[in-house]
Amino acid sequence: MFKFVLIASLLVSVALAAPLNDDLDQEEKLRLEKEQNESAQYTFGSQVVDGINDGEMQREESRDGTKVSGFYSYYDGFVKRKVHYEADENGYRVVKEDMEVVGDGPVFNPEGQADVTGSLIGQYSIKLDNSEKDKHYKDIHS
Repeated sequence: MFKFVLIASLLVSVALAAPLNDDLDQEEKLRLEKEQNESAQYTFGSQVVDGINDGEMQREESRDGTKVSGFYSYYDGFVKRKVHYEADENGYRVVKEDMEVVGDGPVFNPEGQADVTGSLIGQYSIKLDNSEKDKHYKDIHS
């Protein structure tokens, strides 16, 4: 059900974002643009947990009218960082930031697995294909 509502919302957003009729005067175009901005709504998220290259990334964002809030985070073997932000009529600003040193760098794991999750794409995983001399990734849908 959530996916249906999300897809329907995206379709409505695309329809509302369609180019405006050239017959409209500039004032009407500005009024419509303001109306679209004030009524815009979305929420999305994504995450990659890379157990092969020892990394992690995550992002979540929500918009309600002209107010946007969210966070992004990453881990790269050296540091773990998470940044919370907001954007509105006062511009973009960081509201909280956490960072800690966690190690001497990423540790490669040829037997590891990378898991990818997204609000629009679902979830899948990949592993290295060690069956050939040249290593490459293969999709192992889970």
